[in-house]
Order: sequence, then C-alpha cells, then structure tokens
Amino acid sequence: MAKIYLVKEGDYEEIMQPVFSTGDTYVVDAGDRIWIWLGEKTTVDEKFAGAFISDLIDKQRKGKPRVETVHQGSEPLEFRKTVGPMRIVDQDLAKSILKKMEKKTHPVVMYRISGEEFETLDDIQFVQVPLSKASLDSEDVFLIDTHDTVYIWQGKKSSVREKVVGGRIARKFDAERVGVQKEVFVEEGEEPDKLKKILGL
Repeated sequence: MAKIYLVKEGDYEEIMQPVFSTGDTYVVDAGDRIWIWLGEKTTVDEKFAGAFISDLIDKQRKGKPRVETVHQGSEPLEFRKTVGPMRIVDQDLAKSILKKMEKKTHPVVMYRISGEEFETLDDIQFVQVPLSKASLDSEDVFLIDTHDTVYIWQGKKSSVREKVVGGRIARKFDAERVGVQKEVFVEEGEEPDKLKKILGL
C-alpha cells in the first residue's frame, strides 16, 4: 500500500488519509513509483523540498523507483488508482519554509519533457531527473532550473511540441516567483559555459 507524505517546513510527515490541499506538496511512495504531487497554490520552496525528499527515498533504493511530478488537476490514472478516492481541500496545511529561513538557498533541479507517451500538449508531463549530463537525451527537452534562470535545453531530435511545453513550464515557474527570472533556450551542442559547469559537460 502506498504511503503519503505531507511536505512540511523542509521535512515530511506521513498522513493516513488521501486528503490533499491546494497550497501544499505531497510525496506519494508506492515502492517502485514515487510521485511528487503539487497543489496549484503550493510555494516554490515546498516544491524543492518535495523534490529533495523524493530524491532521498530514490537514493535509498538505489534509483530503482521511477520519480514523477504530478500537478493538481492533471493526475494520471495510475496515480489515482494508487492513491484511491482523494479529496482536495482549498487551504494550506503546511507552513512555508521560507517564513523561517533568513537566507534562502535553492538547489538546481532538472526535469525531462518527453512527448512520446502523450497525445496532446496538456497531456505532457515533466519528470525530475538527476542533474547530470548522463540524463540528457537528444530526443527530449530538459529544464534546468537554477531559480534565477531556467534553461530550456532542446535535444537535436526533440519534437516541436516538447519545445513548446518547455517554454510554457519555464514561464509558469517565472509567474510563481518573486522577482525576475530569465528563460534561456539552449540548443544541444551550444550550451553556455555556466550551463556546462552545472551539467558537468
């Protein structure tokens, strides 16, 4: 049976009922599958904490589980079957870690965008992958999110719709954050020095 964790103040606690709040992030651990569920009003720091926690679980199992990010309203069938009847409440159950931090730090996170398994733009999901050149694939688009800058890395064989979604997600990140974030489109083989350093190219 899957375990559901609420991300709370940079940590996580197990909850017994599938009640999800729009202002929070949850990690659903189904053993060979880990989902990071993001409420539509969840904060950026909670998203990062969710990604970090899921990565810890993944490493404990030597990378065997498949890790995916799920957005409120776009839950795949397998996720819904695993969680069971779920209730979404319009409130924030977890306090934002930002309120307790004097100095904010943001880990760099990379996501893969692949349109192979989906039929429409709205069906495409983005999945967190290890921040490494080994994760890059010429057939996909990747987002490298440094918080201040979101690089949209476009593989030579990636599709037009994957590139469109990459830009859409980058703009969504920008809209959710305070201040100005840069969106930088990068073609495979033309990576700027800063991105090369991040990926170890």
